[in-house]
Amino acid sequence: MPLTRRHVVRLAAGGAIASFVAGCQAPGPSGATGQAAAPTAANPLVKPRASGADLTAVQASSELALGRNRFAVGLLDARNQPITSGSLNLEFFKVLKNGNAEKRAETPAVFRSVGGTSRGVWVGPANFAETGQWGAQVTLAGDAASAPRVARFNFEVKDRFSAPGYDEAAPRSASLTDKDVGGDTSHICSNSPPCRLHSLSIADALNAADKPLVVLFATPALCTSATCGPELDAISQLANSYSERANFIHIEIYQYPFDGQHVAKTVDEWRLPSDPWTFVVDKAGIVRDRFEGSAPPEEIEPSLKAVLSGGALS
Repeated sequence: MPLTRRHVVRLAAGGAIASFVAGCQAPGPSGATGQAAAPTAANPLVKPRASGADLTAVQASSELALGRNRFAVGLLDARNQPITSGSLNLEFFKVLKNGNAEKRAETPAVFRSVGGTSRGVWVGPANFAETGQWGAQVTLAGDAASAPRVARFNFEVKDRFSAPGYDEAAPRSASLTDKDVGGDTSHICSNSPPCRLHSLSIADALNAADKPLVVLFATPALCTSATCGPELDAISQLANSYSERANFIHIEIYQYPFDGQHVAKTVDEWRLPSDPWTFVVDKAGIVRDRFEGSAPPEEIEPSLKAVLSGGALS
């Protein structure tokens, strides 16, 4: 399904992620707040809303599927301000057919800043073995003097991702390069000034099979979540360090003149449900890691190092 303006705005369910990365107001009833007790068989993962509750948690991943996932959560306090510090733990519960909730896993999460600002999301690894309805319980611990804060929300796990998933072949798209536009990179890059990551097409990079590829899909001029520009900066920073050993490509979401109406063909071919997206692809053309929204260099770099060394990603 082609990525539309509505999908770009909806970087996560209900547009929640934009609230955290762009500093907007707290989400509506789709968010989960409060300090309620742990889920019970009689009332699994009900999403309570308490007056004056001091924690709101909202899913910030637009798609979750079987197997490995990068699970992103946005947190707001009682004043609708982003929460960027503390110790965060994620617990995952499978909602069963009889209505009970069964705990399956837990993992810590870390805060990932957008361009070094106070905006961003919390990210942790998740691995789901079943499709259907799940629930997350988020526990935020502060200093020793304050009690942990708890919030919950339900989410759906699908059988597969829309965008290319882990260990899938990357589409060998004949994306436009600066040569295709007569050297006027402003026709394929809305950044000001245009970035330098347009010398190769995705097809050329993958067909050469000589280097890994990091490809970023982002529209700096039209990004509704304020993450595309910082993510382009992050990828450019990695390119400065690794351009001799890996290829780096930026794909603009929209066709020139970037009116927000006509999506680039390559974006359709990659079936993106949102933007921005970053993919780490090995020399054989297999997607080894994928990052939705903002991912700082220090989060992407370990994956890049792994494909450069031929190692496996967990």
